[in-house]
Amino acid sequence: MVRAGTDVREDAAPAATLDAEKRDRRRSWRRVSKTLAHPSVVAVLVWLAAAPVAALVPSALDLNPFRQAGADVPLVLGGFAAVATAALALWRRSPAVTGAAAGLFAAWTVLLLRTAWHGTPFPSEGVFGDTGRLAAMATRYTVTSASSDGIVAGVPSEYPPLYPWLIGKAAVLLDVEAWRLLAPAAILVVSASIVIGFALWSRLTTPAAALAISALGLVIFGKPDKAYEVVALAIVIPMLLLTVASPARGRMHWLPAGVIGGLMALTYYAYLAFAVLGVLALVWLTWRAESDRRAYAFYLGRIAAVMLVVTSWYLVPYVWAMLRGGQQVADMFQSSLISLNPLPFLEMTPLGVAQLIGLAGLLWLRSSVWWAPPLLAIVLGTYGYYLISLARYVTTTHTGLFYYAFPLISACLLTAAVLTVVHAGPALARRVATPVPPGTGVAVMSIVLVFAGYTYWHTNMPVVRWTAKATGGGRIDFAAGELSNSNAAHAHNQPFPNGSRPRFSADAAGDRRWPWFPVEPVQRAVEGTLGEGARPNTLSYDEELFAFLPWRGYIGTDRNASYGPVRWDDRYAELTELAKITDPAAFAQASARTEFGPIDVFILHREKTDLVWRPLRLPTVLRFQPQQFDAKTFVLVDDLPEDTVVAIRRP
Repeated sequence: MVRAGTDVREDAAPAATLDAEKRDRRRSWRRVSKTLAHPSVVAVLVWLAAAPVAALVPSALDLNPFRQAGADVPLVLGGFAAVATAALALWRRSPAVTGAAAGLFAAWTVLLLRTAWHGTPFPSEGVFGDTGRLAAMATRYTVTSASSDGIVAGVPSEYPPLYPWLIGKAAVLLDVEAWRLLAPAAILVVSASIVIGFALWSRLTTPAAALAISALGLVIFGKPDKAYEVVALAIVIPMLLLTVASPARGRMHWLPAGVIGGLMALTYYAYLAFAVLGVLALVWLTWRAESDRRAYAFYLGRIAAVMLVVTSWYLVPYVWAMLRGGQQVADMFQSSLISLNPLPFLEMTPLGVAQLIGLAGLLWLRSSVWWAPPLLAIVLGTYGYYLISLARYVTTTHTGLFYYAFPLISACLLTAAVLTVVHAGPALARRVATPVPPGTGVAVMSIVLVFAGYTYWHTNMPVVRWTAKATGGGRIDFAAGELSNSNAAHAHNQPFPNGSRPRFSADAAGDRRWPWFPVEPVQRAVEGTLGEGARPNTLSYDEELFAFLPWRGYIGTDRNASYGPVRWDDRYAELTELAKITDPAAFAQASARTEFGPIDVFILHREKTDLVWRPLRLPTVLRFQPQQFDAKTFVLVDDLPEDTVVAIRRP
């Protein structure tokens, strides 16, 4: 009997093991299911699935963004997506549905921007202005990995380099020109900013509030030609709340916080600079309230240390260059934004009213909810930066770019408005005699998303108004648009290096006909003397050259777009003295031995008998003469298009 009993126990042991394994598998599956159902994970998965489809739609339908029917396709598809998502939310009220809505909204921005730029490889603004300098940085990073100015090779960058660095390296891997990746990168990063912002805010508040905050962020600042600023704005506020403040759900671990903070600083650090006074005040207030002050200080110290390590490849060369005579002139630009209304919450617009609600919420709830003091500190600290910088501008003409701080203020106030409604809404609803109808929250969220989506469409399409023609069809009304719409039209009017233009350039020409800088003819002329693949030290009358070619620039034309390590004023002084030398032999020797290295190629614009290099933001003009370029030392090519003349030093 004992043996029989033993046999029974021996038979039961494998059965118990199998049951335990089944329970473990069920627990593992439940954990996986719970993870996959998390709103942030759902948002990422839906985005990854829907964004590629959205990107293909404009090409599949062959949309023309200058025709009203083509431009309205994103509105139609976005409307159907909003109705379907709202129906799903009414049928099954789940945080996962909110995550799906976030992923779909992010994918819809891909559809919108792909439609706006269909028919051209260029993003808004083409390769003009800041976008051109960004293209130059990306092109520079196809031939170097070290921090570098986009135009002046060998000089460390002052502008955060991560975004163009990644574009440049992607161009090398894909074997395409870097400028061709500007538009895809902008679309990807703007779209990703919605998902990233949603994921970070979901750690701090409800998924619905996180979605509203992320979507409205695009309305505050969503310029696709500055996508790196868009994603930085989506990150900076929740990251400050997750680290410096005392969030109800606990702080983020110091290591990922430091890595994210460092990557954000490498992408666009200005928002941290604008908010620095508020951040310091918040650190002080939080430290005083901490039960373990030493642990809090140690936590922040580790985050700062990780950020320093992550940014060191950019920060160290820049600081060293500035200590060795850097000249800060980029913040002397006389922007029209300098005298902008500093109180956006007093504007009688939907966004102005929403920001006023946010400000009232911060003042009302500053002693009762954890998020109000840090948001209020950021707002007040940013206003402090604004006031100090405005006083500095009045006395020195240096702005510190304070006028770029307003999106941070508005984003904080809109965030506060959403959180105030979430906090006070249920209490107000209980005080109302009539019960709130079911589905009200879904309706409100749908309105927020439709408002954000339409506003973003209206801001970024090349055309937003057409008038009926007597002969049928619609006439484009470019005057009804803003600067952002004109920049989108510029994407279709930007000349290629060979002088041809994108498919819909004839439609875009009604806005403005942008001139061609003959990149390919210049390249052929130079490589005909110096050999294929040459990257000479070049003085060019147009910065556009460096957006397409990784040549080593001597100086950029725009003084107020040049950064401290370049020492623009000193370089310009060298050029001024060089232009005065009339003896060809002395000119050849001096141009080969300037303080900042040789100039091997002069690309100048012919104006009557002069060869001109015209700087921007200065009243002076440098005039060279053909006789200065002796045939023994230079090859002078003066039959290029657009009155362009190239002098090439013989090897």
